[in-house]
Amino acid sequence: MKTNFFETFAGLQFKGNLQINMILNENDSLLVSVLPAPGNPQVSTGKNLPPLLFKGSPGELDEVFFQKLTGPLKQTGDLFANAEAYQQALAKAQKDSKGGKDKAGKTKSENEGEAEEAAEDLFSPKADDKQAKAEKKKLFDEAMDKVRELKQTFKYDEAIAALPDAGEHPEQVEEINTKAAELRKQKAIYASLQD
Repeated sequence: MKTNFFETFAGLQFKGNLQINMILNENDSLLVSVLPAPGNPQVSTGKNLPPLLFKGSPGELDEVFFQKLTGPLKQTGDLFANAEAYQQALAKAQKDSKGGKDKAGKTKSENEGEAEEAAEDLFSPKADDKQAKAEKKKLFDEAMDKVRELKQTFKYDEAIAALPDAGEHPEQVEEINTKAAELRKQKAIYASLQD
């Protein structure tokens, strides 16, 4: 059986990474989650974007998936490209503007050292690991709160899709996997009660 799924994806010309998750529900409908991420690890813009969610039967998704995915992916790709171009232009401007001595009497090499430090401070991970871990924990907790809210409204598919990525939170992999198993079990129970 030949499909053109990957050729169509290549035709989108998205410059970045895409994480695609598909969940086949018991009623033969699909929940497809597409999470775009920048291809350059130094670009921090867009790392907290929510996934694009598509629901429907396989036939319905065959007809509209790429059609509905094209616009948001184009906008996201443009956002990533603009952020990367801005970061490169900023670094070049900092380097170019530091010629000779400045008003404070610093030499060119001293200025370059300061510019490199400033660039590292702006675009590299925080030097303070505690602050970075606290931020990461906050994002994890917010995602888990969203999962709890969706679970309380019996939106199990959306709750599963909203679970934090285990790759981004290696310390909480077990908790994420346990929660995913729990949600699948509750979804099955809920579905059986609906019949």
